[in-house]
Amino acid sequence: MVSRKTVSRMSRYRRLLSSLRAEGLESIYSHQLARHAVVSAAQVRRDLMVIGYSGSPNKGYDVDACIASIGSFLDGAERQEVALVGVGNLGRAVLAHFSGESSSVAIVAAFDIDPALTDTDVHDVRCFDAGCMETLVRDLGIEIAVLTVPGGAAQEAADTLVRAGVKSLISFAPVPLHLAGDIFVEYMDITAALESAAYFARLGGGEEPETNGGEIEPMVKKLESLLARSKMKLEDLADNIGARVVTPGRPGGTEVAKIYAGDRVSDLLNEASDQTLLVSNLASVQMLRVAELMDVPGICFVNGVEPDAEVVELARQNGTLLLVSPAGVFETCGLIYRYLSGEKQD
Repeated sequence: MVSRKTVSRMSRYRRLLSSLRAEGLESIYSHQLARHAVVSAAQVRRDLMVIGYSGSPNKGYDVDACIASIGSFLDGAERQEVALVGVGNLGRAVLAHFSGESSSVAIVAAFDIDPALTDTDVHDVRCFDAGCMETLVRDLGIEIAVLTVPGGAAQEAADTLVRAGVKSLISFAPVPLHLAGDIFVEYMDITAALESAAYFARLGGGEEPETNGGEIEPMVKKLESLLARSKMKLEDLADNIGARVVTPGRPGGTEVAKIYAGDRVSDLLNEASDQTLLVSNLASVQMLRVAELMDVPGICFVNGVEPDAEVVELARQNGTLLLVSPAGVFETCGLIYRYLSGEKQD
């Protein structure tokens, strides 16, 4: 199964290649495309092998043919229609971004609770009252939706969309969604992105994340090296990074040798093991089920996100140690690194 990271990179390659074609470029080598996409040349070659496209040693990749191959991979036979929920500043920005774009995916309806927006057009997309969302989304056969609503409204909106037949969601809301395991959710976490930028800015730019292995791979690699030597137990680690233990984990303590930081379930399936600490914003039953499948011994939820009773009970049944850190993903990993490396905590 193709991972969501691969699909995301394919979309990025197509946008870059289309822009380069408009500048008159006819062919491109993997290392040149890699430089534009901020990945490695090997990653570009592996990704294009997935869609069965290969270049020429003399000329590289034919830009037109490569765009066509990526299009065949990404696009369905028919245009897929999308609903957007929440026509505030962020929602309007999303609508403006897609306005007038010729794409196999298009936003065709927007919903908001503001009566002043009902039956108006926002960037050429008709806006409807949120009260009719379930009926209209079902009647239109829409299976994809974008949530640009406040955190407090996100779960109810998501539940309504799923009842209407939506199968995939992109959520900008700063909260985890509790949905059935067969519903695809892509979280667009602006806060985490800013935390990442702030963290590496404080390092003076000397520890930039590498895009070929996740946003904080350099730090995580160092953490894994330190963990392997320390034989650290999570219960002791929690006390030293200011995290609270929610469930006790396995009898005799929970030892870890690896860390995976992120919310992408597909990546977790590739990275996790029975010695992995998962650091995540996503305090959901779905994440616990994946952790159970991969025999992950411990999960640290960040940003003070409290797991609900169902998540806690499932963790107790599985013997999964749950922690809650008041800091974000990058701050939490930084605290773990500083503790394991012997640096003084502020």
